[in-house]
Amino acid sequence: MSDLGSMSRRACLATIGSLTVAGRLVAAESPSPDRLKESAARGRQFLVGLLDPTLDLLPEFRGSSVYWLYHDNYLAAKVLEKSHPGLARKIVKAIHGFDVKESGKIEIVFGEAKRPLPFRHYQLVDVRRLGGKVIKTEIVTDKEMVGWEGYADLLLLAALAEKDVPKAKRHFQQALQMWDGKGFKDRAAQAGSVYATYKLALALIAARKLNERPEAIVIVLERLLAQQAKDGGWITDYDRTGKPVGVANVETTSLAMLAVEGR
Repeated sequence: MSDLGSMSRRACLATIGSLTVAGRLVAAESPSPDRLKESAARGRQFLVGLLDPTLDLLPEFRGSSVYWLYHDNYLAAKVLEKSHPGLARKIVKAIHGFDVKESGKIEIVFGEAKRPLPFRHYQLVDVRRLGGKVIKTEIVTDKEMVGWEGYADLLLLAALAEKDVPKAKRHFQQALQMWDGKGFKDRAAQAGSVYATYKLALALIAARKLNERPEAIVIVLERLLAQQAKDGGWITDYDRTGKPVGVANVETTSLAMLAVEGR
């Protein structure tokens, strides 16, 4: 704004990836419902295990001293509201306790953004420091953003936010054109040489909302599942070989779970 399995699994993913051409999957089998359920359960355990009872918030990642109200804790509360409603309420109360009520962007995923479009620039701000812990959040400014069409995540968020269905589907297709069989190679991926895991999740969420099922969507889901670490969290990034880059964090894990659970 994120542990691959055995070598045989990596080989399988590489084989599947080689069958994709211009974002189109030739043949692949969808993951079983049991596999998806188990994956989501592990992700939920990861999030619950991160809660800091002194703040009723989750740190950005295990061992971090930074706590993001938006997007991290807002997303975590949404993911946990059905399975752990009491915990989710604590997180929301803690967020509001810092007099922060919104971000303006990530709420698009749930249809809660007040002014989702046009996209505007955002700021990352320090809310408060408590000892060695730093509370941060993201806020949207009034400055309109230009050139956002070069980023897959923003195209997918636009697809979720746009009320005009044909236009929303065009945004989705624009994002899908950035799929190179391994990840979304947008402007950020070209500059950083790694793929962002959360963009896989956004693609699955947008596809479900728009009732779109491009052939590439199965490999997108496989790529997402492959980035889940042993502790249940989802790792932020991966390279062209599928090797994880970074650590498992709250934002990526929350979005991945929404995608895996079909929400």
